[in-house]
Amino acid sequence: MKSETEHVPCVKVEKRSGEEIRRALKDRNLLRTDVKITSDDTFVYLPLIRALNETELREIGAAELITRDFAVLEQRKSIEDIVGFKPSYEVIGDIAVLTEMVNETKEQLVAQALMERHNNIKVVAKRLSPVEGVFRTRKLELIAGESRTETIHKEHGCTYKLDLEKVYFNPRLAGERNRVASQLDRSTEEEILDMFAGVGSFSIQLAKRAPQSHVIAIDINPDAIRYLEENIRLNRVSNIEAVEGDVKEIFWKFRNTADRIIMNLPKSAYVFLHEALSMLKPRGGIIHFYTMESDTSHEALLTKAQEKFMENVQELSEEFHLDSVEIRDARKVKAYAPYAYIIGIDAVIKIIGAK
Repeated sequence: MKSETEHVPCVKVEKRSGEEIRRALKDRNLLRTDVKITSDDTFVYLPLIRALNETELREIGAAELITRDFAVLEQRKSIEDIVGFKPSYEVIGDIAVLTEMVNETKEQLVAQALMERHNNIKVVAKRLSPVEGVFRTRKLELIAGESRTETIHKEHGCTYKLDLEKVYFNPRLAGERNRVASQLDRSTEEEILDMFAGVGSFSIQLAKRAPQSHVIAIDINPDAIRYLEENIRLNRVSNIEAVEGDVKEIFWKFRNTADRIIMNLPKSAYVFLHEALSMLKPRGGIIHFYTMESDTSHEALLTKAQEKFMENVQELSEEFHLDSVEIRDARKVKAYAPYAYIIGIDAVIKIIGAK
């Protein structure tokens, strides 16, 4: 019997990015799961609930929107059908982490359902603490599967080895990392400084995207630096310098160095603006700044974030002889609580006398 087909919108993506973009679509409830994903020798075709706008395409890292015939799948039980509710979880490598509390009597049921429905999941864990301390780590408890918290995560053609209890890593920032990397190309020659690099989730993607550039990746967590150095080898990039240390104490080594700075420390990035401005080149440069803001209004949320950023930079204007500060883009990156979001700001800083 011939399978039923349906003509639906989809994104056409390179195979190496297929899983990351599939996950990004799923997180945004944009992926159709009742039709079969198809592929050819080069591309994967991911079916959509609806056609995406340009902003959504950019956020997930997909370039081409088309329509195509897909085979309609026979319906099978979802995890929600099996356990009676929709558990909240994220997948990093082959580890699924429950991100919200589940009744202990149902934890094993949820874990087994996840592993049965997703063959790639080998470990299921739950969060026991928020991200805490200067090393940005959290405690986990294993629920099912193999007894480990180390995994290998793949995203936009990059490979990251990491231990979820020893380092910080957020898979839901995949689209944002790709968005920043897409601002560069193979001809870009920049000095890029990642102030809170972790295992290299921004740094490695930027280094691969712009091999003529040089990336300085700083982190205070020695375990993060150890994994970063291993990830540099795994990804075969040679244009990254891994630096262990507190950026407050070592920033002077990189004074007047950077064309572009990544400040992915949403809870306290403002505390490090002085160091960031010190490390920009004498003519200025670009800062990718991340902060947290809350409001019920989308517009008010972005306005508050931009105004606070401008106020904090202007306080340092005289010391650093700033000529102009232009916010090129401000956007919601990720929700972290009801009406509360990580906000990303791209700012161009120019210094007096720069040409």
